[in-house]
Amino acid sequence: MKHQFTHRVIYQDTDAEGVVYYANYLGLFERGRTELLRQMALSVKEFKEKQGILFAVTKVDCDYHAPAGYDDELTVTTEITATTPARVTFTQQIIKGEKALVSARITLCALSVKDFRPVRLPDQLK
Repeated sequence: MKHQFTHRVIYQDTDAEGVVYYANYLGLFERGRTELLRQMALSVKEFKEKQGILFAVTKVDCDYHAPAGYDDELTVTTEITATTPARVTFTQQIIKGEKALVSARITLCALSVKDFRPVRLPDQLK
């Protein structure tokens, strides 16, 4: 399953040079992961409250290909591309038109709310 949404770059997203500050792409990726789960009828909040599971980012592999600037319209794509018993990996891109500006593989680990130790992924994510 793949999810995508569009984002119009606002002044707050940019740095002194007028391009999107590199760390702000991580926030767009976070939103993409959240929206993909929502599209799958899943909720991080419900995993925490009902199953005692939370998710922590354990790895970010991010390639910056080209900059985005103020008022650009970007498309953020997200899909789950790998799972292990306790981890889920998302492949994500930020695209302007037909050009990939940023590509990332981001891995999250399922953790127990009680002691922050790894636990098995919920069945819905496998």
